[in-house]
Amino acid sequence: MLGQNLFGGIVKELKELDVELVTAAHLAKLYNLSVSSVREKLASINQGSSGKCLYDPKLARTILTEKVKKGRPRAN
Repeated sequence: MLGQNLFGGIVKELKELDVELVTAAHLAKLYNLSVSSVREKLASINQGSSGKCLYDPKLARTILTEKVKKGRPRAN
């Protein structure tokens, strides 16, 4: 890949960016939720141990802000 022409530009170097992980307490404060509910909703993307839950903030935002519809649909 180095030196290859991609989309009109030449690849000079490849880097892998480190993802900054945040705790469940930080996300709970940010989204006004309890820590236990944050851990339940984000159990699938936990990157820490069971005692120290760490999450990618971008993935956590998409999961925590999605709307979940409950109940039967409205009849008109």
